[in-house]
Order: sequence, then C-alpha cells, then structure tokens
Amino acid sequence: MVFVEIPLSQCHDDFYSTCRKMFSCGNFTNIDFPFWGDIRPSGCGYPRLKLHCERSVTTIEIMKVNYSVLYVDSNSQILKISREDYRDGICSPVNYVSSTLDPTLFDFGPGYQNLTLFYGCAPYPIPHIPGEFTCDLVNGDVVHLELGAHGPPKDCNASVFVPMPKASLVQPEIWISLSKLEETIRDGFEVRWKGDTAGYCNHCKESMGVCGYDLNSNTPTCYHDNDHYTEKCSAAETSRILIFLSGEISDPVVVAILD
Repeated sequence: MVFVEIPLSQCHDDFYSTCRKMFSCGNFTNIDFPFWGDIRPSGCGYPRLKLHCERSVTTIEIMKVNYSVLYVDSNSQILKISREDYRDGICSPVNYVSSTLDPTLFDFGPGYQNLTLFYGCAPYPIPHIPGEFTCDLVNGDVVHLELGAHGPPKDCNASVFVPMPKASLVQPEIWISLSKLEETIRDGFEVRWKGDTAGYCNHCKESMGVCGYDLNSNTPTCYHDNDHYTEKCSAAETSRILIFLSGEISDPVVVAILD
C-alpha cells in the first residue's frame, strides 16, 4: 500500500487580486471581464478580447484590423468600433483588409449592410458619377463603391468591405460626397460578443468572486480569494490517495481517496 499526495486544485489569489483591477483609458473607465489588457493579465478575459491603450485611445484588433473602441456595454454585450486605418479618410489604408469577424466570437449588430470600396480601378466612362471618388493621396487612383461584400473585379487592384448603417446607404449624400462617406465610416459599427458573459459574471460576483478566463480549459472561470474560501482552498490543495498494488506494479488499484 502506498500513500501519494496529488494536488487536485489551486486557489487563484494572484488572479483574484489582478483581475479586480479595471481597464481604464481616456474616456473609458472600469472595463473588466470579458476584456483584458494593460494592467489586466491574459487570465482576466477572453484571449481575443485584448484592449490596448495608446495616447488615451482604446483599440482592439479583430481579424488583423485595428479598431478604435467607441463604447462598450457589458450588459448587452455590445461593442462599437471604428476602423483605425480609415480615421484619416478612405484613401489612407496601407493594407487592404476587409472588416470580417470571427464567427465564434462576434456577430454584427442589427441594421448594418456591407459596402465594398474598390481601389485602383479604371475610371467609369462617365467621370464623377455617384459612387466614384478620386484619391489624390495615391496618384489619383479611382475608388468605386458597391453594395455588398465583393472581391476586386479585373479592372481594380484591391477591395475592402466595411459595415455601414442601412439607413445611411439610402441617402444620396453617401454616394456623391466623399466627406459624408468618410464621416459615416468613422462613426463605426456595432458588434455583439457571444456567450452569456454578463450572466456568468454576475453569478460569479454574487459568490464574492472575480470573473476571469481559464487558458488551460478555454472556458470562463471565477477566481476567489483565500479569505472567503480558506477552508475550501486549504482542503483542496492536496489529497492523499491510498493505492493498493496488486500483482504487477504497472497495474495499481485505487482503493480510496483520503482528505
């Protein structure tokens, strides 16, 4: 017979302390789960929901596109974002990457429709028609607009699609005014992150815990401190397992687990 001590669980004092800290940047204060970043380590939120703070501007990267965060509503799980590369206009992107989402993490908010911007196109036979703009910053390249999400046609070099409010796309100003188009793109769009993070986190807080994310199991978790769970944590640190060796040593039989 052999006694073996095996750790069964571990209290999360470090995560409990660090994940209590809130993300704050510029106009944003007290942002917590499911986000992490800055003073909040990776165990405090979903891996792909990392927030960055630079010069009091909060940003997030989604599918290789950097976005400014315009607002966060944790209760409705809504995030409003705006493309960083279009902040100075539609002629400014260095890389032509469309606004796509990870379907396992996000849904587009209601009331939006994709608008495709085609770059490096041959001008239409009739110049300056609605839906065509000239980019002076890139050697006078022509940009065409078209509803929907499309790849570049043969007479264009690249294409980028961005979500736009459906109500704005029926306004003629969008198709004839470059400034109006760029203003609407800067206003951003809403996405909703999936999973009942708000409900889970509220339940965790009711138990005197702090919401976090277990990177080993890839699931949300709830961190507690030793002060509220001293008895539970100390008892769970190790357990002694009584093993009865019968026959070959390679074939042990567990008789009992002793606390």
